[in-house]
Amino acid sequence: SVSNAKMFERCQRQWFYKTKIANARAKDENRQHAYRLSKLQSISSWRGNVVDQVLSKEVIPAIERGWTVTLDRTIQLALTRFDRQLAIAREHRILDSNINPRDYGEDLAAFHCLEYENVLDELEINQARKEVVKAVKTFFEMEELITRLQTANRLITQRALTFSHTDVTVRAVPDVIAFFGEHPPAIIDWKVHAFGWRDAWLQLAVYAAALTKCKPHKDFPFSIAHYSKTDIELLEVQLLTGTVRTHELEEKHFANVDTYISRSAEGMELAIGQVNGKAWGLEPTLFPVTYYPAVCERCQFRSLCWEAGH
Repeated sequence: SVSNAKMFERCQRQWFYKTKIANARAKDENRQHAYRLSKLQSISSWRGNVVDQVLSKEVIPAIERGWTVTLDRTIQLALTRFDRQLAIAREHRILDSNINPRDYGEDLAAFHCLEYENVLDELEINQARKEVVKAVKTFFEMEELITRLQTANRLITQRALTFSHTDVTVRAVPDVIAFFGEHPPAIIDWKVHAFGWRDAWLQLAVYAAALTKCKPHKDFPFSIAHYSKTDIELLEVQLLTGTVRTHELEEKHFANVDTYISRSAEGMELAIGQVNGKAWGLEPTLFPVTYYPAVCERCQFRSLCWEAGH
C-alpha cells in the first residue's frame, strides 16, 4: 500500500514492526505486543477515522438505497460513535492481555498520548469533536457531490482491491467507488485535514490502477475492462475546508506510480533479504531508524524500538 511505502521511506524500523512483527494471531508474545501497539493513534487521526466510518457505514449506503439521510441524524450518529470510542480509549486497555482488541471491532480506539505521556488533552478532544461535526456539515453542503452520488448505479465503500505488480501484490482501499452505467467509475478519497494542503494524487493513482487491474468483484455492476486507468474520475474531498479536487492524470503520472511501486518493493525486498517468509525473526536493529525526531515521537513502536537500541 502507499501508506506502507511511505512508512518505509520515513523509518524502516517502524515499517518492520508494523508489517513484519505485529500480528494479531501470532502466539509469540512480542508479536502480539507489537500488534497492540500498532493500534495506537493520534487524536486527529482517530477523529478522521470516525468521520470515515460514519460516511462509509451510514451515509453512503443510505444514499445508494435512495433513503433520506439528514444532517442532524448524521451528526447524532457521528457523535454517538465518537463518544463510544472515546470511552474505550479513555480506559486504555490496549496492552491488557485479558482483553482481545479484535472484540471491539471498528470501535477500537487507543491513544498514543495515553501510552507514552499518560495524559489526554481535553482541549484537543473538544477540538476533535467540533471537527467531526464540521466535517459532516461540510459534506452535506456539497450538494453537487451528493447529487452525483445519487445518480450512481452502485456505491462501494472501503473495498480492498489487490493487483500484481512484477513480483509483489499491491493492496489499495478506496473510500468510495462509484459506478455510473455508461460513464467511467469515480473514486472518492475523503480527507479530514485542518489545513487541507495535502495532495493525494499518488494515492488516488494507485486506487485507479487497482480498480482497472484487479479481478472484478462479484458486486461490481458491470465490467470495467474496457476502461483505462486514465478514464477513472479521481476526486479528493477535503471535509474540513470544503475543497473538492479533481485529479486528471495522464499515462506519465501512472508511469511514475509504476516506478514508485517498483522502487519501494525493491527497497523492502533488499531490506529483509531471503528469509522464506520469516522476516519477523530478524533483529529490529538491522533496520535503520528515521532522521526526524518528530517521526520518532509519533511512532507507536517507540518503546520496542528504544528497548532494542535506538
